[in-house]
Amino acid sequence: MRTYLTVAVALLLLAIGSAPAQQAYKLKDDAPTGSHLRRDAATGFLPFEKTYAELTEAEKARLRAHYERMGPDDEPPYPKHGLKRLFRTVGQLQGRTHLEGKFDAGVIVGPDGKAIEVRIYESATPEMTQLLSNLLVVEQYKPALCHGQPCTQEFPFRIALKYQR
Repeated sequence: MRTYLTVAVALLLLAIGSAPAQQAYKLKDDAPTGSHLRRDAATGFLPFEKTYAELTEAEKARLRAHYERMGPDDEPPYPKHGLKRLFRTVGQLQGRTHLEGKFDAGVIVGPDGKAIEVRIYESATPEMTQLLSNLLVVEQYKPALCHGQPCTQEFPFRIALKYQR
C-alpha cells in the first residue's frame, strides 16, 4: 500500500491568514497504484524545483518580504538545491512514520551554509521534532548575505503534515 504526504498551505513563512493574492505552487506526488492521477504532495508560495538563484525577482521579493529588515544587497538563507529535495524527503519520512500535525522551526544557517542549530517553536510530537530537526540539520543551504557578505541567519521552516492512505 502506498502512502502520501500532504503539506497544508504552510511552507516556510507562509502564515495562516496571509495575502490570498500569493500564487500557490504545487509539488506533485507519484500517482497511486491503479490511477493515472497525481496528487498534490505539497503546496507553498515558492516553486519547489528552483534554487534561490533561479527564483525570479518577484519570487525573491515574496520571500524577502517575510524578513523584518532586508537591505538591497541582503539575501536570506535557502536550501542549496531548492525545496523539492527537502520536501520529497519529508514525504518519505512521513510515509514511513505517519506523522501528522504542525511543525515550526528555525534553522540557524552559518556563513558556510551549514546548519548551526535548529530552534523548535512548535511540534506535534517528540518523534516529529527528532526526525524533522535531524533532516534540517543535514540539509545544505545557500548562506544568507548581509551587506553582500555571507552571514549567520535563520531559515524558517513551517509545515503541516497530514497522513493520507
